[in-house]
Amino acid sequence: MLMFALCIPSTLITSSLFAQVIEIRHYRGKQISCVTSGLKGFNRACGTSDGYETVFIGSVFSVTEISATERRLQLMPEEVFSGTAEGLLTVTTSQGACIGEFKTGDKWLFYLQRDTKTKTLLLSYGSPTRPIGDSQAQIALLRRLANMNDSGILTGRVMQSIWNDNKWEKSVPIANFRIEAKQHANGHEYAAFTDSKGNYEFEPLTPGSYHLIPNTAEGLWAEEGDTEVVPRSCSEVSFGLEPDGRIAGRIIAVDGTPAKYVQVAIVPLAAGNLQFTSALADELGRFEVKALHPGRYLVGVGIQGQPNSAEWRSRVYYPGVRDQNLAVIIDLGRAEKRTNVDFQFPQ
Repeated sequence: MLMFALCIPSTLITSSLFAQVIEIRHYRGKQISCVTSGLKGFNRACGTSDGYETVFIGSVFSVTEISATERRLQLMPEEVFSGTAEGLLTVTTSQGACIGEFKTGDKWLFYLQRDTKTKTLLLSYGSPTRPIGDSQAQIALLRRLANMNDSGILTGRVMQSIWNDNKWEKSVPIANFRIEAKQHANGHEYAAFTDSKGNYEFEPLTPGSYHLIPNTAEGLWAEEGDTEVVPRSCSEVSFGLEPDGRIAGRIIAVDGTPAKYVQVAIVPLAAGNLQFTSALADELGRFEVKALHPGRYLVGVGIQGQPNSAEWRSRVYYPGVRDQNLAVIIDLGRAEKRTNVDFQFPQ
């Protein structure tokens, strides 16, 4: 599993293609909602890119309140890492109350964007902007990148979800875990290991496209994918490891031919946080679902349809029955692989 974000009232990270984090804070005696959102891909930038107009260390020259939550700042750049930042800059905040209090003379690491409509500089909540005292690691990274010519940095974190009775409890970092990267252009392979906090970083890599492989430990699984290394830039890819339980098989249509491209549902029977998952059968009727936790599962087609819908009326459970009471329950052990869950649609 890749690490993404889900809309929740905290900073818990879980799997989703659409990423939105809502954090509830108190600001000047009032409760406010701080929101970041957007589509998240396989990796995110951790250097100076990701759409920022300019990145620099600078001082706060003046602060003007323009609303209860927004400020107009004048900033004096001192050490510029990307873009052009000369002289006194006028910047408007977006969700400024969520960023923190700005005081004249304070030094921050600023990440500024350009508003596409007004063309003004924006300081938005959700950027890596921080007081300089909280940004030492990021500043060190930016200085490293500035001194590179024909290489870039690939880094990330590896976490493992801890479940108990089908209920998520926490995620913990995995130490000494091997991540592999294979360069598409020449097939060269590289490896990096996580530290005690689950963080990994490859030695500086030459620019190009790389395939990242986190599946290097028996019994654990995470989604693989490609990422790009750009000169003097940094990409961050994090992984969420899950037990490598799998259910696979083949579906046959009524006429004996493969049931092509049908959606096969895998439904946990125990109460808890685990939700049903599914897989699309290929042109030969084969399907496989990975990263399943230990538990008891129903397998079938249409079994998650709305009652009385056409999908529900044509549902079929493994091993090929219409009645759930006749279905065979798959009792899956930890990291167990059941590869013979084959069934045919009944007449």
